[in-house]
Amino acid sequence: MSASLAVLDIGSNSVRFAFMDRGSDGAFFVPDGRKEICTTRLGKGLDKTGCLAPGPMAATIQACRQFCDKAGTAGARAFAYATSAVRDAQNRQELLDALKAVCPDLDIFLLSGEEEGQLAYQGAMGGHEGTLLDIGGGSAQVVNPHWSVSFPTGCVRAQDLCPEDALPRMRDTIYTWLNERISLPGPAAAPFVGVGGTITTLGALLLQQSKFDGSQLATVRLTPELLSALLVRLSALGDERRAQMPLLVRRHDVILQGGLILSWFMENLHIKAMTPTDRGGMEGFAGWLYEKGII
Repeated sequence: MSASLAVLDIGSNSVRFAFMDRGSDGAFFVPDGRKEICTTRLGKGLDKTGCLAPGPMAATIQACRQFCDKAGTAGARAFAYATSAVRDAQNRQELLDALKAVCPDLDIFLLSGEEEGQLAYQGAMGGHEGTLLDIGGGSAQVVNPHWSVSFPTGCVRAQDLCPEDALPRMRDTIYTWLNERISLPGPAAAPFVGVGGTITTLGALLLQQSKFDGSQLATVRLTPELLSALLVRLSALGDERRAQMPLLVRRHDVILQGGLILSWFMENLHIKAMTPTDRGGMEGFAGWLYEKGII
């Protein structure tokens, strides 16, 4: 492995890991196109208790240790950023201290919601203007050149609010929840680009992939009609059959909730079509480290 930089994304649903290289255009990219993921559900139960639960914290610490060991073996310096679950938790310092104990060489940055959205925008848009929608496990960000907002409304939080039920009832519950929490500052302009596991997984399902390949996502034109039909099909399968689908092994129990969050945003931002991308916060974070002279 020639890359000298490794990035960990400590999210509300999972920890993601990738080696990074910098291209001739100055943008950072994943040399082999492969991002590893370990689902930890760090944000599970956070809205109810205000704290990170012991089990998800232990899973997150274990995942970070394994990824740091992999970076060390490759001779890469590792950096991590933490997002919604960590920044919103009353006991976040307990997790950060534990991570420092098991990964002493790992530099960890705690991002605000606005910073999370801006880094995702920089990583996903490739220098072009448009509107970015990022739906994660614990939060959602909307970013464009005129305004940027972040809301604590990700798929893991939505699952806590609304376990699987009949799809129309889930939609009513989640739409009411979002209407109470979200106020968008103004209109947003095309093109629309989507990042985060919910959106990229739905894009891969539309491509009928059996194994995730982010390089093909640029061909997807995700419309409200396609999204609605896909959610109906996924709901009809039931959780047991969704769990048997390779793309949904780690996301079978939150994909409907995440999809309904996406549906709400598409309606309220008047999105006629969206393109998913696997590029986002990790690439943006690597670029930020470079710009700040940290690497």
